Amino acid sequence: MGIFNHYSFNKKNVIVTGAGGGIGKDTVQSLVSKGANVFAADLKKASMIEFKGLENVKIFELDVLSEKSWKSLLGEFLPGKNQKLDGLIQCAGVLKPGYVADIDTKDIDFHIDINVKGLILGCTLVSRIMRDQKSGHIVNIASLAGLAPIPGISLYSTSKFAVRGFTLAFAQEMKKHSVSVTVICPDAVKTPMLDSQVGYEETALTFSGVQLEPKQVTKKILDSFAGKDLEIILPFYRGVLGKFGNNFPGLSSVLLNVLKSKGMRKQKEYK
Repeated sequence: MGIFNHYSFNKKNVIVTGAGGGIGKDTVQSLVSKGANVFAADLKKASMIEFKGLENVKIFELDVLSEKSWKSLLGEFLPGKNQKLDGLIQCAGVLKPGYVADIDTKDIDFHIDINVKGLILGCTLVSRIMRDQKSGHIVNIASLAGLAPIPGISLYSTSKFAVRGFTLAFAQEMKKHSVSVTVICPDAVKTPMLDSQVGYEETALTFSGVQLEPKQVTKKILDSFAGKDLEIILPFYRGVLGKFGNNFPGLSSVLLNVLKSKGMRKQKEYK
C-alpha cells in the first residue's frame, strides 16, 4: 500500500529502539536523511557513538525491561513539553542458538524478557501517549521465525511468534484511537545477529533462505508509515511458504532435512 501514499518524516518525532546496530542503526540513519527528529535508544550509549553530535538525533540509554527507563525517555513527550510522538520503531532483540535440551535455562528469560516483555512494555507506555493525542504509528519487528517454527532457535522463534500475535491483536485495539500498528516479519538479515549464528549446526535453517540487507527492511519500516500495513512479510513468497508450513506442520517436517542441508552450504558461503 505504501507505494500509493506519501508520508513526510520532516520534523516528525520518532523513537527507535535497538538503535546501536543492525536494522535499528540503519533505520536511524534513514530517518535522519529524511529530516526526522530521532530519539535513538539502546542499552549502551557507546553503541550509538556515531550519532553523537547530529543535530536531529537524541541518544538515550534504554533498558527495555525497565518502566523507569522507558518513562525517562518518554518524558520528552509529557503534556507540558508540547511535543508530539509520531512513531515508535522497536528493533531491539536478541538471539542465542541452541537446541532446547542443551540450552542454559537462563536463556529462556533472556529471549522472552527482551524480545517479548520489553516490546510489550514499550507498546503499553507509548500507546497511552498516542491514544491521548489520537495519532501515531508503531512498528514492531518480528521475523519469519514468528510465522513458522524454526528448530535450533526455538526460543527466538517462540519469542517472535509472541511478538507477531501480540502486535496483530494490539493493532485492533488501537484502531479506534487513530493509531496504526505494523508488524514486520523479515527473513534473515545481514546484521551482527546473523553473524553470531555462523558456525552453528543448530542455525542451518536460518541460512536456508535469502539474506536481506538492513536497508531492505528499513525501507519497509518507513513505507509502513504511509501504507499503515498491518503485516509486512519480507520476502513475501517466503512468508507464504512459512504460513503454509505452520498450518501443516506434518508436511513441513518432511522438508526440514533438505532445507537444513541447503542452509549448511549457504552458511559456509556467508560473508
